[in-house]
Amino acid sequence: MPLPKALLCVLGPQATNETPEESQLRASGFATATIFWQEVEAQTRGWMQLLPVLDDEAVLAWVFAGHPADFTDGLLSRISMLTLGLKRQTPPMTAFVLTGSGGEPAFPALLAHIRVFYGNTTFAAKLAAARVKPRQPLPRPFHITAHVDPLVGQWLEVGPPPGDVWQGFMAGVTGAEVEAFGVGSRGAVPQKATLHYPLCGIKGDWGDVPFSACAAKNEIGRDAACYMRVDGSPKTLFITDYPEDEKKIGSDRKMLTLELF
Repeated sequence: MPLPKALLCVLGPQATNETPEESQLRASGFATATIFWQEVEAQTRGWMQLLPVLDDEAVLAWVFAGHPADFTDGLLSRISMLTLGLKRQTPPMTAFVLTGSGGEPAFPALLAHIRVFYGNTTFAAKLAAARVKPRQPLPRPFHITAHVDPLVGQWLEVGPPPGDVWQGFMAGVTGAEVEAFGVGSRGAVPQKATLHYPLCGIKGDWGDVPFSACAAKNEIGRDAACYMRVDGSPKTLFITDYPEDEKKIGSDRKMLTLELF
């Protein structure tokens, strides 16, 4: 029987020898591949190359090891985007191994499945014991997935929850810029789209936080979605009604949100 696989992402400086975390994973029965995050970030969109690796059902554990200060907002945003981009039904067991003193990273509900360990020698054994337990799909308040590819960038695919229909929409993010958008069938970024009264480059403040958004009057039901190409580290995704007159974010219009970090 083949060994379960683990992907170890080391956040600190590159080491020449096997890291303690890799040794512990191997000793607990995981076939472990180790990458150094500094190398990943040195490549243009290098982190997006991890998606097909993580989509392998044999990868049961995804482990990050580093000092608490290494778990930045940008890293959490990339983890959220990769997690949303998975086609498998449930994500791999995801763990943060903190190798120094400091505060524990705060997670949104999307990343509530992440387990935190404090640099001890038992994390790998606990992951090995947990691998036979059933895992739950990610909580998603509406249709949301991500498409990340080094050639085309990062796209968010959003649509209404089951039983709902959007008669026009405005979709946007904080922490990033919406560079392009379209509407098409769910599952793949459309090559072209017919947009009704499109608006792009919408800027504003949500509270004291700047946002970037797009809008169109297309009807979106259960088989369609809005696609947004975003640049940066999206923090909060929101969907609301198509902007009419002088209405602003925060009025009595409906609002759906998802925190990415």
